[in-house]
Amino acid sequence: MARLRNRNLKIEKQSWQPVGIESLEDNALIAVKAERSSIVVAGPGAGKTELLAQRADYLLRTDTSKSPRRILAISLKRDAAKNLQDRVGKRLPAELAERFDSMTLDAFSKNLVDRFRLAIPEFWRPNDDYRIEFNIKEERADRMIREAAQRLNCEPADVAGIGPIRWYRECFSLRLPIDGSAILENGSIREQLAVSQWQHYLHGKYRYLNFHMIARLAELVLRTNPAVLHAMRATYSHVFLDEFQDTTNLHYDLLRTAFLESDSVLTAVGDTKQCIMTWAGALAGITKRYSEEFAADPYVLRANYRSEPELIHIIGSLAQQIEPEAILPICGRGRESGNGQCRVIAFSDDAEEAIAIALVLNELVEDEGVEPRDICVICRKFVGQYSSNLVEALQQINGLARVRDETKLQDLLAEPLVELVVDAFLVAVSDEPQPDSWSRLQSVLEKTGRSDSTQQQRIRNKLLSTLIDCLRLSLPQCEKTDDGIKVEVNRVIDAIGEKSFRQSHPQYRQGTFFEETVSNVVKQLGYRYGDEPHQFGTWTDVIGDLLGETSIPVMTIHKSKGLEYHTVIFVGLEDAAFNNLKDPAGDANAFFVAFSRAKQRVLFTFAKSRFRRKQSRKNVNLLYGWLEEAGVGIENASDIKFDESIW
Repeated sequence: MARLRNRNLKIEKQSWQPVGIESLEDNALIAVKAERSSIVVAGPGAGKTELLAQRADYLLRTDTSKSPRRILAISLKRDAAKNLQDRVGKRLPAELAERFDSMTLDAFSKNLVDRFRLAIPEFWRPNDDYRIEFNIKEERADRMIREAAQRLNCEPADVAGIGPIRWYRECFSLRLPIDGSAILENGSIREQLAVSQWQHYLHGKYRYLNFHMIARLAELVLRTNPAVLHAMRATYSHVFLDEFQDTTNLHYDLLRTAFLESDSVLTAVGDTKQCIMTWAGALAGITKRYSEEFAADPYVLRANYRSEPELIHIIGSLAQQIEPEAILPICGRGRESGNGQCRVIAFSDDAEEAIAIALVLNELVEDEGVEPRDICVICRKFVGQYSSNLVEALQQINGLARVRDETKLQDLLAEPLVELVVDAFLVAVSDEPQPDSWSRLQSVLEKTGRSDSTQQQRIRNKLLSTLIDCLRLSLPQCEKTDDGIKVEVNRVIDAIGEKSFRQSHPQYRQGTFFEETVSNVVKQLGYRYGDEPHQFGTWTDVIGDLLGETSIPVMTIHKSKGLEYHTVIFVGLEDAAFNNLKDPAGDANAFFVAFSRAKQRVLFTFAKSRFRRKQSRKNVNLLYGWLEEAGVGIENASDIKFDESIW
């Protein structure tokens, strides 16, 4: 049935109440209703995503963000942007939620470059067929300098004193001059090398750009085109900046050019104890600089709604040891005790560790009934290496629990195109109703349609019903090959309209990313659908496995950011995993993030031998000391019976 629209949606500001939740803490409610730019500093579990969703609800329902102006939400990760968009969709009626745009900083930058490419100064203007290249990075700076030096006919002595990492950061993080040709003629050697490398990527044989370059071009197009800048500012009355503490110099400069001294009201949300992107140039004191330049009012949220009181106590202790002036969190549920537990266990080697973790995971899934997706195994790095023994151990004990490397699929599953295909397949093959998937499919049709009339809604719903009916007939007959699956994927895309879908999603408007995403989702479906032992014979099982419904995710700390789980198991609290604690502040924050993902239980492990090499915890002893100060001492695995519950 078509969803009829209620045009009389406005309510008075004083009548607004939080939607879908019981209440907000006092400072959160003030921040939701703030009329000036603000910075909300919140600890883990404070409900930062919910706060932004409630603010969107308040601004749109009370017409504080006056139609047709929109709200822009910017996140650093694709899954975070998707989660916020989904949360707003649950809180607001569709006709208001459609005025909310949630995207990553990379997507925001790329959208500006692709839409206004011809407005970029000619010297810096990319071709319309440029491609994204992820190998343009600091680690290759030496090679870039050599390539640029060769093009400029420089002698080795001319570039001998140029530090590659610093040069790379200057090359791709500093503002672009309007006319780069003058630098090629009169600039210093290091400047000429940078401009030459830019020109090589912009106009050379392959025409590659990375997202640092795209962000710089986006800032340039706004700085040099007042009409473009005015149009963007006129579009967005309010801007949300999620995980703001991770913002880099590069991205802050883009946001500053975009919104400083505009009438757009900014809401930045962050937590200085979760700054895990320092390797990417996270700006020290970013909250202070933003607060001063945007005259932003500060709000501090203390409540933790995620974790049990025992874990909140440890989180507070860790936070104060990382930063003595940290504000202690409080339990958002008002309880002083619960079922929170934390253990640190030392093993003789990684084989013993893997068997023990496998038994713990299986006990959680089989005996306690914890959903696999509510458990997470976290590694500092090298997920595949750290989890390989665990995969084998789970096969040995032959239980229900199984794990998968989430880093390979997390970004793909967050793609709108993949969500579209999965939702359409799921509605078609499920025996049970799939209201969330159906609602998202309707929203896609509304975004790609040109008219909001009731008649157009009926037409779109008829189109959607026809698509689902076709899939119900064709999917069971689908050839168990990538080519056969691609036919079904294209059936969904054709029904929705490829051109309009591309236009409504900035990342697909230019280049080959759309085709690459189609290829990737076909590959993932094809890997699962078939008659081989590792494959599934029904589409319901295929989709469930792709979504990871029956597997425990294994991921890095970085990928776990913003997520939460009943139980978190951190594998490898040892020197090698933390690079011998060469970056104490960054590693301390990473450790804090891993701990604070947990709602109820946390387990840290240490293996005296890993990958057949002796392991040490001498340098990370600081982290062990913090845990001991919080009341969590290290235990020997030989003293624990893992075939029974360890909790």
